[in-house]
Amino acid sequence: MNDLVDTKKLRMFVTTVQEGSMSMASVKLFVTPSALSHGIKALEESMSVELLIRKGPKVTPTEIGQKFFNEAAEILARLDSATARFSGGAHERQEQLHIGMTSTACSNILPGIVREFRESCPNVSLRLEVGDTDELIERLNERLIDIAIAPIQRDYNEIQQTMIGEDELVYIVHPSHAWAQASKLDRQTLANQQLIIPAVRSNTYNLIDAHYREIRLPLEPFIELNDEDAIKQLVLLNMGVGIVPSWIAKEEIRRGHLHAFPTPKRPLRRRWTISHHSGVPRNLTEFLFIGTTKAVVRNIIRKFDIH
Repeated sequence: MNDLVDTKKLRMFVTTVQEGSMSMASVKLFVTPSALSHGIKALEESMSVELLIRKGPKVTPTEIGQKFFNEAAEILARLDSATARFSGGAHERQEQLHIGMTSTACSNILPGIVREFRESCPNVSLRLEVGDTDELIERLNERLIDIAIAPIQRDYNEIQQTMIGEDELVYIVHPSHAWAQASKLDRQTLANQQLIIPAVRSNTYNLIDAHYREIRLPLEPFIELNDEDAIKQLVLLNMGVGIVPSWIAKEEIRRGHLHAFPTPKRPLRRRWTISHHSGVPRNLTEFLFIGTTKAVVRNIIRKFDIH
């Protein structure tokens, strides 16, 4: 029965489930793969139950293993917290959540998330990584980030997505632009414009490109950027026609500093999600972070009437 309360073996099991592979868990725990495997096997034998399904380099918890993980992870978290509080050490060990975001999310959404999340989890440190959607999905697959917040328009293998909002892309122009006097746009007015749009590798670019193919116009960007706030700033300088989500420019539109137009034929909408790797079970901290993010994002990313 002593093995049941062996925190070393317990941590081996919990870390392996979180990482999704024994090789990655062994690196994180600074033990050999062999020692890790023997430790988890000893835990299983002491409990007379199979906790992990081993398939090549990847492992997943069994049904009972998942239930055991949920409780074991909480026990270890509380133990670490108690140790930090009562050890008298100057540097408390903090739980860390590694977050990936697009630049738009980082500039406009992150401050609200951090403000709200700090109230419920003051001892959890957040590590941020900024990239486009494809880069973030790749980092999730490599288990290098825990959560990604981005506009994602399709499904990915082994990535679980939770929708947190939807926005609509619109054209924005400077008040001195010829479009400023127009009531609506059509295919002819869209031709031969100096477009300032997201970079070619982004999911948003693909969405815009599909729209231009639908209306049978070539998409020939004047400037490509991976920062929607920067696109707005260039349009404010009358450098061209921008395509951004309406909520990014709502204040400038309200004040008359920019004019906005919906895309012809149909609205161009993006789905915002918070995503994680399906092979890594969520812990309590991630559930709290996801709940906080939903509340913040749905208040920020919502339809803005440009008329």
